[in-house]
Amino acid sequence: MKKHLIIITSLASAIYGCVYKIDIQQGNLVSQAQVDQLRPGMTANQVRYILGTPLLVDPFHPNRWDYVYSFQKGGGPRELLHLSLFFDSDERLTALRGDFRPKPNEELATPEITTVEVPPRKIERGIFQIIGDFFRGLFS
Repeated sequence: MKKHLIIITSLASAIYGCVYKIDIQQGNLVSQAQVDQLRPGMTANQVRYILGTPLLVDPFHPNRWDYVYSFQKGGGPRELLHLSLFFDSDERLTALRGDFRPKPNEELATPEITTVEVPPRKIERGIFQIIGDFFRGLFS
């Protein structure tokens, strides 16, 4: 009798565990309204203020930022959105590529354009840089 109870309990928990699948969100959630605010010539700090920190910054192409967002609802098909931003050597936005296109904004055609100056952001050192500096100091 105990064997049957153990088998029934384990089967019931296995069936119950397979029914519910969670939603999985990963990456940077970028909206069309945010992309519409981007303009050529914006500084990297201004772009970071609008979109947030990019998910990927390629060490071999530091003038390219990638924003990737993935969403999978309850084990269903995965939705993947991608946006790549390209900067020139002066860290000014030159181009974008991906699943978003900025929509033309008629309000910007008027002569009164408000520009927001974003103060430079101090990027703090990471834990590996701190540890590396510590060991360099020991062996110098």
